[in-house]
Amino acid sequence: AAAAESLPERRSLLAAALPFTQALLAQVGRTLARAQAALAWTEGSPSPPPVAPLSDAALRACLGPGGRLLRPHDLRLHVFHGGVEPGLRKVVWRYLLNVFPAGLSGQERLQHLRSKAQEYAALKVLLAARAAPAELALVAAAVRKDVVRTDRGHPYFGGPEEGHPHLAALQALLTTFALGHPRLSYCQGMSDVAAPLLAVLDDEAQAFLCFC
Repeated sequence: AAAAESLPERRSLLAAALPFTQALLAQVGRTLARAQAALAWTEGSPSPPPVAPLSDAALRACLGPGGRLLRPHDLRLHVFHGGVEPGLRKVVWRYLLNVFPAGLSGQERLQHLRSKAQEYAALKVLLAARAAPAELALVAAAVRKDVVRTDRGHPYFGGPEEGHPHLAALQALLTTFALGHPRLSYCQGMSDVAAPLLAVLDDEAQAFLCFC
């Protein structure tokens, strides 16, 4: 009898939910249609021709005298459509993530990186010294929880945890960021963004700049 009584109730609930479900599906359909129109991915239209990953020659074509980046839009557009050759990621990601002020020559970019590395080293010491011990311990523990399980299958982060230089660099990078941005602090998943930056750049200060 109880089962028989619950059947009309279930039907009533489904009927009540139907208008909401239909409205939700209609909204999803409209959103998808707008996205397809914006990206010109309409049915029957030809697929865009494949674009090769950004090569060294293509990167040099975006540079002018002294190695100055003269065509940033073309660089970003090429990467958007074709990606970057793995060996160039260390160079190109710094452009894409706005590490360099506009108009720097190759030599000026090197000087900029050296200057920022010194600033980062000083900032890391200052923030750790200025933080209350309880705050520092809390942030470090939250970061450590993610660091020890981030990309451990990757050769760059693999191996024993104790004394691992790359895990220590990832820990320091994220802790420094959290202490320097107390309103944001550390959020779970930040390590998944910082880890590939560190693995590709192989430099804690540069990874910090790109992460910021």
